[in-house]
Amino acid sequence: MYNQKLTAMKNRIIASFIGVFFTIGLNAQVHFGIRGGINSSNIKLSDFDAGQYSLEYARGSVGFHVGAMMQIKLLGVFVQPEFLFTTTQSDISIATFDDGSFTWNKPELGDQRFNKIDIPVIFGIKLGPMKLQAGPVATMMLNSSSDLLDRYQFEEQFKGATLGYQAGVGFELGNLLLDVKYEGNLSKLGDGVMIGGQPYYFDQRMNQWIISLGFLLGD
Repeated sequence: MYNQKLTAMKNRIIASFIGVFFTIGLNAQVHFGIRGGINSSNIKLSDFDAGQYSLEYARGSVGFHVGAMMQIKLLGVFVQPEFLFTTTQSDISIATFDDGSFTWNKPELGDQRFNKIDIPVIFGIKLGPMKLQAGPVATMMLNSSSDLLDRYQFEEQFKGATLGYQAGVGFELGNLLLDVKYEGNLSKLGDGVMIGGQPYYFDQRMNQWIISLGFLLGD
C-alpha cells in the first residue's frame, strides 16, 4: 500500500512538472533574429620567456561579428542563444636580442588576425526598454594569420575551444536590439607561440568589448 501511494505521488509530481513546463512553453514568446556589430579585443600574456625574443601585444584593433540568435521571453525574463562569426585583430611587437652588443634590437610590429565562432547563451531581465544581461560564451577558433609569419615563422598555438562569459546592458525597442557587453575569459586562449619553428609556452587570454545591433523577426 505504501509503495502504491509513493508511486502515485511521484506520478502526480511528474505530471505537475510536465504541466508547468507545457504552460511555460505556451506562454513564452520565442523569436528568431539576426545581429551584427563591432568588437575591440585585447590579449594579455603572462610568464613569457622566449630567450632571444621579446613578444608583446599592443592595442587591439576593431573587428566585427555577424550571425543569428533566438530569444525566449517570459514574464520579463529572457534567454538568448546566439551563433556568431567573429573576426578580431591585434598588433604584435617582436624584438630580437643582439648577442654581440647585449641589447635588444628595435621591435618590429605586425598585425595578428583571428577568425572564430562565438556561441553565447545570454540570460537577462527587462526593466522597461532596458536590459541587464549576462551568460557564458563558448568560442571555437577557426584560423589565424600574422604579418610576422614570413619574417619570423610566427604562429599562434591556440586551443580549439575556450570558455568565457559576457555581461552588459542593452535596449530593446520593438524588434530592434542594441547591446553593449564585456567579454572575459574562464580558460586560456592558447599555450604559446611558435617562432622560427621553436615553441614558447605561456598563458595568453583574450577579452573584448562588444557593441551590436539585432533585429527580431516576426511580431
